[in-house]
Amino acid sequence: MEAKVPGGKLVRLRIFSDGAVRLSGDFFIYPEEGILVIENVLSGFRGDEPLEAIESALERAVRENGLQLVGLDVPVIARLYRGTVDVAGHRP
Repeated sequence: MEAKVPGGKLVRLRIFSDGAVRLSGDFFIYPEEGILVIENVLSGFRGDEPLEAIESALERAVRENGLQLVGLDVPVIARLYRGTVDVAGHRP
């Protein structure tokens, strides 16, 4: 699933059959390894968590790891994850 965020940035989120989550698009996360932190947090979800729980876990990971998100934010990532799971009807 992909979405345009305010400012025109494109963000894509894919969930693979092995549960891995990949985030890509026109954004930056500093330090660069921070994208793995975000992807690992999302990979740990079952797929039935409420949006608020997803946002809370992502906010905690961003804060605890000192990540800077440029061109996207936690609510965008959480909505993309929730939307991807909802479109699939379940977590792959």
